[in-house]
Amino acid sequence: SIYSVLNKLKEEGYTVDDIPENIEGLQKSVLEDPLASFSMADLNVAYRMPVDEYEKLCPYAMDLRENWGAPPGTLNTDGKDLLIYGKRFGNIFLGVQPTFGYEGDPMRLLFAKSASPHHGFAAFYTYLEFIFKA
Repeated sequence: SIYSVLNKLKEEGYTVDDIPENIEGLQKSVLEDPLASFSMADLNVAYRMPVDEYEKLCPYAMDLRENWGAPPGTLNTDGKDLLIYGKRFGNIFLGVQPTFGYEGDPMRLLFAKSASPHHGFAAFYTYLEFIFKA
């Protein structure tokens, strides 16, 4: 399990901080935000990415406007920032990959001339590459 991997990494000298005492605690720390709930139920918000930071770091942010409009959009956002769901444990980030955004309309994904990920999806991977530096 992820819990076992985190503990093994810590044993082997990796920087892994604040591991909960048990699997249930790990699940709760990632899946429940103690401060608020946003567009994806109660997932923990690991990072709030301002739109200007997203547009600066994401090389294709402007291209996504064709399908999703201006950022932050309506998915993985609080209406102001793009929300990166997950939790950091030292040098480890357990992230919750955003949905593709087409779940309510699967035919759109199949037949759209240019299907693209939404801003929240792009922000997640922008965070991993440029902020977390994975």
